Amino acid sequence: MMAFTEQYLPESTRNAIHDFALKGRELLTREARDLLEGVYGLHSDGSLEKPENLPTLKDPETREIYGQLIRFLDDEVSAGLKRKEAVDKLVKEIAFTHLNRLVAFKMMEERKLIRETVRRGHQSNGFKFYLADHPEEKTLYDQGKVDTAYRHFLTWQSSQVAGEIAVLFDVETLPSQLFPRPTSLTNFLSMLNDEILAPAWQVEETIGWIYQYFNEPELQAAFAAVRLSGQKFEAGDIPAATQLFTLDWVVHYLVENTLGQLWIQIHPDSQLSTKLEYFINLPGESDTQPLRLAKEITLLDPACGSMHFGLVAFDIFAAMYKEELANIGKPGWPKQPSVSTEDEIPEAIIKNNIYGIDIDLRAVQLSALALYLRAKRMSKNAQIKDHNLSCADVLPFSSADLGRFIIEMKFSNPIFEKMLRRIKEQLEDINQLGSLLRIERDIHELVESERQKHDRYRQAHLLPGLPAPSLFPEMDDDATETEYWGYLENQLIQALDFFYKESANHGVNVRFFTQEVSKGFRFLDMMLRQYDVVVTNPPYLSRRKMNDTLAKLLDDQYPEGKGDLYAAFIMRALELVKDDGWVGMLTMHSFMFISSYESLREYITSRAAIKTLAHFGPGLFATGNPGTLQTAAFVLRREPDTRKREESEGIYFRLVHEPDAESKRVAFEKALSELKQVLSSH
Repeated sequence: MMAFTEQYLPESTRNAIHDFALKGRELLTREARDLLEGVYGLHSDGSLEKPENLPTLKDPETREIYGQLIRFLDDEVSAGLKRKEAVDKLVKEIAFTHLNRLVAFKMMEERKLIRETVRRGHQSNGFKFYLADHPEEKTLYDQGKVDTAYRHFLTWQSSQVAGEIAVLFDVETLPSQLFPRPTSLTNFLSMLNDEILAPAWQVEETIGWIYQYFNEPELQAAFAAVRLSGQKFEAGDIPAATQLFTLDWVVHYLVENTLGQLWIQIHPDSQLSTKLEYFINLPGESDTQPLRLAKEITLLDPACGSMHFGLVAFDIFAAMYKEELANIGKPGWPKQPSVSTEDEIPEAIIKNNIYGIDIDLRAVQLSALALYLRAKRMSKNAQIKDHNLSCADVLPFSSADLGRFIIEMKFSNPIFEKMLRRIKEQLEDINQLGSLLRIERDIHELVESERQKHDRYRQAHLLPGLPAPSLFPEMDDDATETEYWGYLENQLIQALDFFYKESANHGVNVRFFTQEVSKGFRFLDMMLRQYDVVVTNPPYLSRRKMNDTLAKLLDDQYPEGKGDLYAAFIMRALELVKDDGWVGMLTMHSFMFISSYESLREYITSRAAIKTLAHFGPGLFATGNPGTLQTAAFVLRREPDTRKREESEGIYFRLVHEPDAESKRVAFEKALSELKQVLSSH
């Protein structure tokens, strides 16, 4: 059997990644603070030196960034942060952006996706080619300004890759322009190129470990504050305090028995199951699904972290596309494939199949990188034009900017203004809820209300022999709600782009406003969809550790799941999946037993059938207190038919007595092997 599994990183390599991530974070954080204070006069308390006190501002580039810092502080304060908090946020963004970016260059050059860029610093071949192609930079180099030329090269290299991974390599962001100075950069590259890390750069799993280890200081500090002083987790603590890197074999168990099951329902003669190590022939799953192209199947991770679920799904999707190509025209298979050649598969998967949302920008950056590397591994010629990733951390934008945007754009239909104001109002809770925010409900109501209002208007003004007036001349009146929203979103994004450029021409910087509104649109677009598969390891955060705002939001929106964030995510996953879709999750196990979750259990069983469940109990994670972090992984299938739900049987694995993750894996694989032997003999 050929399993879609990565080579596991040995413990020694994981330990090296841990030390690198923490030391690299410390170095780049210290450098960012020193740079902000020493060059730009921005102190840690948020106070900013006056321009006349800063001789460094004689340099035009430094003076421009100084102006951006003023605007950044104003925007963040308007969004509700204190000036000190804004500085702390910027420092962290500078540190993780450059750490993520330099790690990305390392992994890309190891795969020969780019010329040597960071392996030998100034001596890297890519830098030498750059100098040969850029005479003005060669002049700087010859004048002894080697560090300046190398910094320009790294910025140029970022711009070259930005077309495929913009969220990580956008050179126009403020953190991008606040570049580590030569000594710090040299020290970081020395750490990056340590031989002990060499095996790590070959494996995409490294990205997930870097994300978890980078978050470790906040995780420890947040839990210490909760434990010692009884504080609650604030919105800014949630990404670090709730992030756990999911073990590879658990991810395979969940993805293979959701996405894999769906494909085999569509194609009962598929050979995919023979390639899936953790696939189970689930009882009662003989029902087939209508024929669909591989490119039409969608998978969402609503708390994607560094995209571990998406990477496993990528490999399975690739096998699906290949199988579709091999069977074109046969009975039960489409006449025209999703792609013409295998070389088109990586781009098609990222464009059509895999969706991810996270509340943390670091996670979204690394998710984009992970998918990019996996796509390029399959085909170096793959062109990744976009991805379906959304950062659910939209900062409150100015009502004044919104009002000016509405006035200047002179929208022809009042629905644009209504939608923008409704979106602004709803997004105020996004930094607490992330993908739990049910923003799509308001948009559904607004769109339907406007369509009904227009229908009444049409009937009242319909004249004999004349066509009825259309809500939008460019659209058919029988357009679906998805098409309707797509049209509105496209019009609004075009208007935002025009507004940004026109404002810049008049010396007005509205980048923050247009950036945050665009992020809101992207998030809403993903929330308006329903998916064939939803898989995730959601945040775990008990009610007693939530801040008051978050606790009240869950009270109001997820009463059955208000006891823990993970419980609300179970409900949300069942909302986001289609009626015949699949849900795979790793969560705490408490929802299965305690009385306060009785209504949640009823919510689940009234909507879905439990197809398989692995009860891990304590010890799956070594993080924190392994004895109290007790978990279960399960697969649900949405089932509207009550009889089928009630008659459904599942496959269950009890692994609560094995003391740690490795022993649980061994016991699980042994039980699964025995189960397959029994099933094959019947």
